[in-house]
Amino acid sequence: MSPRKAGQVKAVPDRAPQPGPTLAPVRRIRPPGQRLYDMPYSAVAPRMVNPDLGLHNLVARAGHNAAYEIDVTLLDAPDHRLIRSGVLLAHRVIDGRGEWYLTAPDWQPLLPKDRIELMGHADLPEELADLIRPLRRRAPLGPVAALRCDRREFALRDDAGTTVALLRDDKVTVRRGGLTTARYREVMLTPVGPGLSEDQTGWLDRALLGAGSTLVERFPRLVTRLGAPATGPSDIPAVTTLQPDSPFRVFVGQLLGLRLRQIIEADLGVRGGDPAAVDRLVDQARLLLAELRGVAVAAAPAGDWLEDLGDELAWLLAEPAAGRPADQVPSRLRSERYLALLDALVTAARGPRLAEPGTQSAVEVVGALVEAVVQRLAGAVERVPAGSPELAAWAEVREVVALVDATTALAGHVLPDRAAKLTARLAKPRRLLTRVQTSGVSAQQELTRAAGLTAEQAFAAGRAYERQDADTRRAHAAAVRAWTKACTKLAQQRPVRPGEQP
Repeated sequence: MSPRKAGQVKAVPDRAPQPGPTLAPVRRIRPPGQRLYDMPYSAVAPRMVNPDLGLHNLVARAGHNAAYEIDVTLLDAPDHRLIRSGVLLAHRVIDGRGEWYLTAPDWQPLLPKDRIELMGHADLPEELADLIRPLRRRAPLGPVAALRCDRREFALRDDAGTTVALLRDDKVTVRRGGLTTARYREVMLTPVGPGLSEDQTGWLDRALLGAGSTLVERFPRLVTRLGAPATGPSDIPAVTTLQPDSPFRVFVGQLLGLRLRQIIEADLGVRGGDPAAVDRLVDQARLLLAELRGVAVAAAPAGDWLEDLGDELAWLLAEPAAGRPADQVPSRLRSERYLALLDALVTAARGPRLAEPGTQSAVEVVGALVEAVVQRLAGAVERVPAGSPELAAWAEVREVVALVDATTALAGHVLPDRAAKLTARLAKPRRLLTRVQTSGVSAQQELTRAAGLTAEQAFAAGRAYERQDADTRRAHAAAVRAWTKACTKLAQQRPVRPGEQP
């Protein structure tokens, strides 16, 4: 398409469209009867007047609708990551006036559909630069294309001088690297007022088609006119439904892409002043961290990239000295380290570096992993002495529970029923394990207090220790019973394989 305000021809001639082009298609309803023609750049304009059909005059429009030229310089990273993500940033010169222009209709309301900043200095305004930072990340900005649009507008009138249609003719030249890479011409015919009769429309069609034009449903997008690499896929994948039957490597890429998209959207919300966006970003980062741990268990050894991503997410979520993790997030979003994390996520989502079982389906890999961790948990519970309240006896159980949590994060996407049962079945044993740990620590504290006390104080402390120790033993016994029962039940609930009957 041309760098223009798409669809801005007005039904009332004296109401002028806002001057200056847009650089991306604006999603709006086209006026009834509007027709679009892709015309050869150097074609001679056909005769558009036919008094026999009531088309008496073709008059150049005046005022704001007069012919004008506009120069547009598109700014982007060398790999065109902004354009590929649906964001167009440009410097425009209209009638000698420079301005910065940003359009991102696909990202509304997180980014503006159209935003113009008058050019007060040569550098991109910091506010605009910050808005697009998550999509640009650390890449330098520079000119990637220059466009010149020569626009002419005409009013087609009947014998009474009433305008029945508006004609817009845009001739656009695209230059890249100092060379002209494309020239195209777009003609838009829009009925207004009384409109055009069927005979008039047919005659105008034949006149424009006879000049070499092609009637089109819509003009090609600017990225199509620019060509590669602007036509490549976005670094930020669109939200898609995860496919459990897809290869595990593909599933992991989809999952990373989903979380990346949600983190970017939350980030844009934070930069746009949405107070709830910080919590959304923290939630998504936590989910991703848990899922990465599950991937690391399922695909071990998967390489250092998983550990590195986990470390960076843990840094993003790190508790401040006082307050919540969310209190620190806005400042961290403006750091180079965070931008490097986004770059790493983009790379990982595009092609996760997994060895086997990367070619197996996600449901097979995760299903086998769930069975393995359940068996490992059962073994750890069996090794806890029935009569020992020592905290060290539960260390292996707590370690395996961390693996269960990681596995459950993945299973929620491919085996949701199994993940829900796993979470529900372990809820009570988890509470009892917490009670064992709390009671054991309290008993040790009571024992420590007995040193250096008087006889009466030592006797009272001893009685307190005995009561606390008895509570610890009861909690220990209850936890052993609960964990043993839970592991037995879970072992009986083998996940249904693809193609099996539940």
